[in-house]
Amino acid sequence: MKNNKTIILHDTFLYKWWWERLILMMAKALNADLASWFFSNWSFDLRKEWFKWRMISVSSEIFRKWFRHIKLKWAFLFNTRFLKDYDTVIFSWDSLSAVKNCSKNTKKIYYCHTPPRYLYDLRYSYLEKVPFLLRPVFNILSYFFKKMYESDISKIDLILTNSENTKKRIKDFLWLDSIVLYPPVNLNEFKFKKQGNYYLSFARLSDAKRVDKVVEAFKKMPDKKLVVIYWENDPSRIKIFASASWYSNIEFITLAWNVWFTDYVGSCIATIYIPVDEDFWMSPVESMSAWKPVLWVNEWWLKETIIDKKTWILIPKWWDIDEIIKWINYLTPELCLSMKKDCENRANDFSLWEFEIKLKKIVK
Repeated sequence: MKNNKTIILHDTFLYKWWWERLILMMAKALNADLASWFFSNWSFDLRKEWFKWRMISVSSEIFRKWFRHIKLKWAFLFNTRFLKDYDTVIFSWDSLSAVKNCSKNTKKIYYCHTPPRYLYDLRYSYLEKVPFLLRPVFNILSYFFKKMYESDISKIDLILTNSENTKKRIKDFLWLDSIVLYPPVNLNEFKFKKQGNYYLSFARLSDAKRVDKVVEAFKKMPDKKLVVIYWENDPSRIKIFASASWYSNIEFITLAWNVWFTDYVGSCIATIYIPVDEDFWMSPVESMSAWKPVLWVNEWWLKETIIDKKTWILIPKWWDIDEIIKWINYLTPELCLSMKKDCENRANDFSLWEFEIKLKKIVK
């Protein structure tokens, strides 16, 4: 019997990243049930976040990377027959193999954060990190995963995505159309606290986020302080820690359960984020919501939400360390304070209220 309800499938509630927050906000806006491979203790306690609908764990936790990926696909393929009880199913991240278990009349929506980058635009970057003898295994698995992904996405009725950049990526790689629905920020969480004495980086410590370049710049600016927020499993943390161990102006902080995270954002001078071809990230909107400008790299989706020189500073796409130093020196505490009102006004365009109106209109 039909429940006349909506359910959202998200691959894993593993940590407290922006996509877990996004899925939680979507589920609450739609009064939807939530299914995930597992709900980790490291992620949000959804009941404490006022989520009161059904939570379904599809399988048990596993953390070894490649085993996790294979087991995840298996779990969504064979443990999601309950989807036949729903009228609308929304898929997120790597849960798409469950589409085979939807009934014929189910409305199937896919919120595509990005086509899997290890299968498409960053495939060779991932391949280079695989030990030489295991590369044939990687090639075989990625071939089958790509075929599976393209078969699954062809069964979707509507694709939503997080930016014009990702929309273009979907079109280029899959020849499919999508609708942009920008993720929201809860403006009540991120607020201006004060102006402290530090610039803030809260990107993951991985090669693609280029935090190591930000650290290199501050090593040449001993009079300026950098605070780096990281996770314990960030892949490049040991290398970056070692490179900055003798520099007292660079501080690394890990925050259990994200406690005090919003305080660090609300108390910095400005935030810094210079990733490689980022599909989407909530940090600029969170920063602007706290009335803090952002130093970003001038490429791709980053240009979709900007008011350059008013809410953030764009450094050239082909930058070097000296270019970062130049613009950090330009982004003085006094200038950052003068940008408060523009940051607030721009953040309002990404409010949770606006997002919920658009989401309900699209889904219902």
